[in-house]
Amino acid sequence: MIDTRKAAILRAIVRDYVKNGQPVSSQLLARRYRLKVSPATIRNDMGVLEELGYISQPHTSAGRIPTDLGYRWFIDNWPGSTWPELTREEQKAIAVVSRGEFGGLEDALDATSHVLSEVTEATAVVVAPPARKNKLTRLELLRRSARRATLLLIADTGIVRQGVVEFPTDRTATWLEEISRKLNEKLDGIAFQDLAATMRNAKGISAKDAGLFAGALEKILTSDVEERIYRGGTANILSPDKFADLSTAHEVIEALEKPPLLSSLLESVRAAGAMLVYIGDEVPIEHLRACAVIFTPYDAGSDRTGTVGVVGPTRMDYPHTISAVESVARALSHLLDPSED
Repeated sequence: MIDTRKAAILRAIVRDYVKNGQPVSSQLLARRYRLKVSPATIRNDMGVLEELGYISQPHTSAGRIPTDLGYRWFIDNWPGSTWPELTREEQKAIAVVSRGEFGGLEDALDATSHVLSEVTEATAVVVAPPARKNKLTRLELLRRSARRATLLLIADTGIVRQGVVEFPTDRTATWLEEISRKLNEKLDGIAFQDLAATMRNAKGISAKDAGLFAGALEKILTSDVEERIYRGGTANILSPDKFADLSTAHEVIEALEKPPLLSSLLESVRAAGAMLVYIGDEVPIEHLRACAVIFTPYDAGSDRTGTVGVVGPTRMDYPHTISAVESVARALSHLLDPSED
């Protein structure tokens, strides 16, 4: 624990460094903030804060900057029950997400990633709910030749998955229409993860055809990427004021482009069922440990959950960013599960 005066000094250091990107001196704090103590007293308190690990001195005779521990204290001891409100322009930008003027889920999530990146000036990551929990609303068979058809799966989320069915003998267009009707009757509303098993046990369809379509369904869904990830503002990482070391910025971008690397982070958010904020070495992904990561789940309805958040430098406006991520999560939940209202 630190006393009230040192807490005020630490908050001032974090705010000033995040805003200006320059080490903060005791003279600057005395001049710019209403701390009601002398620069000498501030300097002594800064020495204590440094010993405790909350701030550091980048080089001799410089001011102080927050450490990862200092940022963590700043978040965990936020003086209020809510995060600050976004500006009216930011709220309007995020409100576009909840209006649902998109061609489908994929378009909505892609657009959301760009909105969040613009509001936070960080790289936004939006993850679709796991495809296995999508429910089938329509199945279509498109004839390509006498022994070949394209199988389309259209989910309740608007997601479309497709594959190919190969037939051992010639099949007519009329046969495809009839079997398509039967398949839709038997599979409507079934979760993607249960489609193949339901198909194998379907009655009124020959065992050979049931096995043929079940195999095609398994192939489509097995090849489907479990995590469909949409990124916005990746170029923000390369901004000169984000990371002084360009090689670090490239490592971050590389990690963001590899879904398997993000899996541990996404699994942590799903398990927690709540917002997680990782700073520096807290991040469970080695290549992102120069970053701050803020992620939270959103409700996609029908027991489905997606994830939304941002990745940026540890020098981040945490209150504003957390507020933006929460607002976007609410907008997505409203879009995909209006009953949340």
